[in-house]
Amino acid sequence: MTGTIATTSTGPASLWHRRAVLELALADVADPMALLRAIEGRLPGIVTTQASGDSFLFYDPDGVTVPEARFPFCTIVTGDRYDAASLLDRNPATYRVNVGVDRPAYEALFGPAPREAAGYGVIDTGSDYTLKDTLLPHPVYAPLHWLCVVDPGDHTRAELATVLERAHAVARRKYDNQRSRTAGGSAV
Repeated sequence: MTGTIATTSTGPASLWHRRAVLELALADVADPMALLRAIEGRLPGIVTTQASGDSFLFYDPDGVTVPEARFPFCTIVTGDRYDAASLLDRNPATYRVNVGVDRPAYEALFGPAPREAAGYGVIDTGSDYTLKDTLLPHPVYAPLHWLCVVDPGDHTRAELATVLERAHAVARRKYDNQRSRTAGGSAV
């Protein structure tokens, strides 16, 4: 089951979106580093950590959050180090972008998230996690409203840009709320 996230500027569909900031050209999704450069160059406040060829993107515009307290809103993985559901090791050029969104965005795309515990193995959502250029629930973290795309391309690049913007906005809101709480103010 797939849908689209509404991006109008009025009514209930305007949950977060005003105008597109992130547009992804085909060259931007050609490989993991191109996608990383596109995201870092077009979405403000990002700190990236890299390990074993994978990238973890955090919203931390001041760069002051201790690394252990950060949580990524997006990861770009290049191999089967965390799970083998997408068979990323089948080709050295294959990669998967994983994006954590909020419940309304996830449910607009896939319906209710699975009710299984996340992080303990591949979850059966009825999806073929090996499909390329297809927006899918994340094979392990779907219950936490994460989604993924293996080898994004022309078919998914616009929708991927939309969910990345959504995830960035959610991460920004969480960051601002945390800063507000630690500064003695109340979270909005």
